[in-house]
Amino acid sequence: MKTVLCASVILLKCFFICILLLSCTPKAEKNPLPISEPLRIVSLSPAITEILFAIGAGDRVVGVTQYCDFPPEAQTRTKVGGFSGATVSVEQIRYLNPDLVILSGDMHARIVSLLNELNIPSLVVEPRNFSQVYSTIARMGEITGYASGAEKVIAEMKEKIVLVEKRVNGREKPSVFWILNDEPIMSAGSDTFISEAIKLGGGKNIFDDLSGQWPMVSMEQVLLRKPDWFFFGSDLNPAVITSSRWQIIPALREGRFVIMEADKLYRYGPRLADAVKIISDILHP
Repeated sequence: MKTVLCASVILLKCFFICILLLSCTPKAEKNPLPISEPLRIVSLSPAITEILFAIGAGDRVVGVTQYCDFPPEAQTRTKVGGFSGATVSVEQIRYLNPDLVILSGDMHARIVSLLNELNIPSLVVEPRNFSQVYSTIARMGEITGYASGAEKVIAEMKEKIVLVEKRVNGREKPSVFWILNDEPIMSAGSDTFISEAIKLGGGKNIFDDLSGQWPMVSMEQVLLRKPDWFFFGSDLNPAVITSSRWQIIPALREGRFVIMEADKLYRYGPRLADAVKIISDILHP
């Protein structure tokens, strides 16, 4: 299968492992209310950046992270740090004089508190499924003054997914093993965009019975569940394909594997709908 590489995804595994470690982070204190239709927005997440540009608010984005690479225009904005709160420069954010900072609830609790002290309004988002993604896009559209743009993005996403669902309706659902990490072996649990995208695309995640996001599993569990397909993101070392350790999995040994562009599934933006179509095209050609 054709490998689709993406330069920004090298650290994605670390990102999700950080989420596991931070899942018990306490809620941040109340933050100042944002002004109506903010003109200077800082985004602290690649997914947030994609949404802002998609709904038409790209011109108002003045700061992003070093991993905000889509659309390409986002790379022209001032960089304020990396993925985690520890790598974000609050000084750089303050220098940009934003009237709104949009950030992640999992990764940036510390940043919210610091922004509150500086009286900089913030909006915390952390959708866990497709329904919450739609709500997040709508909320961002409302708060930025681009509600109509948000509605258009949501409608387009839903339309793409409805077309896929109609095409795969009634068909057998091939089982899919998504490998997030090789050592230790981590997969996608039921509470992930990956598991939902596989289901919407006409497949079945072999670990959708495991709660949580990124459970650690064993080789024996994978073998017992006999996946029809072996999926992984472009952030994982492709050497896993030829590893003798994994060649005992029939799906991989027989060439039923796919390397997907990780950003489309790991970022809760409009391209999630594209990922669903890609999955359906693979499982139901």
